[in-house]
Amino acid sequence: MFKIIKNSKYWFIFSGSLMALSIVVISVFGLRLGIDYKGGTVIEAHSNNPDRVKISENVVKNYFPTDFSVKPGGNDQINFRLPALSNEQHSKLSQDLTNSLGDYKETLYDTVGPTISKDLTKKSIIAVILASIAIIFYIAYAFRKIPKPLSSWKFGLSAVIALINDLLITTGIVAFISHYATWMEVDALFVTALLTIMGFSVHDTIVVYDRLRENFVKNPHKGVFMTAEESVNQTLARSINTSLTVIIVLVSLFVLGGASIRHFVLTLIIGVFFGTYSSIFVATAILVKWQQGKAPAVSK
Repeated sequence: MFKIIKNSKYWFIFSGSLMALSIVVISVFGLRLGIDYKGGTVIEAHSNNPDRVKISENVVKNYFPTDFSVKPGGNDQINFRLPALSNEQHSKLSQDLTNSLGDYKETLYDTVGPTISKDLTKKSIIAVILASIAIIFYIAYAFRKIPKPLSSWKFGLSAVIALINDLLITTGIVAFISHYATWMEVDALFVTALLTIMGFSVHDTIVVYDRLRENFVKNPHKGVFMTAEESVNQTLARSINTSLTVIIVLVSLFVLGGASIRHFVLTLIIGVFFGTYSSIFVATAILVKWQQGKAPAVSK
């Protein structure tokens, strides 16, 4: 049996170091915000030119040396994300692209203003906070019949603390990658990825918590520490196999999928990996340490 709970101090040091490093990276590098959050222009167009993306990038560079993205899409599609364009700039850019590509055809033109982007930022933050609160109440309710000295509220709060670990580390890694890769940006899909990670991670954590509850009801004399150690080991293979299956699918999507979802898929890969790690090594360990601070000492 692996001594996962017994060695919890090492997992706490590792997670704490990664979280601190993530805060530093986010503070120094910042996040490369997409137009969803800073405002700008979205254009979708079609062209049969095999070099359509490279040619389009060269044309756009005449207008914006940096702070833009041009990505390929399905069916000869080109996706532009640019700073806000005036009507005159839009007309001139369309004409230049038509002259360079030959068969340029615009199918979508949309501008996101600063007011809309600020509202979306506010709603994104609220969504993450509400999801966290809902998770606490859901787990507290689901484990309401847990025998004493265990507390259902500690289950919920421990799970959310582990989620903070997942989200902060994922965001730190995204900030680092986006500093060097222009295709990695924070947009509405990034928030969708974070909410998905929260759901996946808490699902994995609940599996461990549920086994802990079952084992504690059967053998309460073993104490929280030993019961948690056994429970984590009993669900270890399931957690790793489930997450590995998901990551294999996500890696396939990252390699073979379109460029427009690459940043979304990579965020999911990072989040699922650390979500699995926290479910195994962090969430239950937090619960045990917290519980041992209130309950009589148990045999280790």
